Amino acid sequence: MNLQLEPAQAELLREVLDYAYRELRYEVADTDNSQYKTELRARERALGEILDLVGGPLPDR
Repeated sequence: MNLQLEPAQAELLREVLDYAYRELRYEVADTDNSQYKTELRARERALGEILDLVGGPLPDR
């Protein structure tokens, strides 16, 4: 898939992905179910890879 985004759209996408990535990391940290944690970590890796494509995580605020 190839997206052609205006700079404002790309930045908004980066912000949304960054938010989702951080929330997913909190969820991974908060779960004690090892099978669910494994599934969440796979999603976390995939989301991190997508986030890297749009400029990586935002700096901590």
